Amino acid sequence: MSTEFKKLLLFGIIISLLTSTYVTFLATLTKQGWFTEAFLIHWVRQIPKTYLLVLPFVLVSGPMVRRFVDFIFHTSES
Repeated sequence: MSTEFKKLLLFGIIISLLTSTYVTFLATLTKQGWFTEAFLIHWVRQIPKTYLLVLPFVLVSGPMVRRFVDFIFHTSES
């Protein structure tokens, strides 16, 4: 496994975790409101579920987006 592939994989794992945490925070905030007693518990319980949904998406779409961005910048530099 190349170093570049390992870096891309680690990036996908980390960005999926951060995205899942942020999205579940916003969804819980929208659904329950900020000052509810179960806010923190509900939010933390949703993170792993969302992470399992987001991770495969990021691992598949991440390399495609990267190639697309490389393509755009390659053609604009020519």
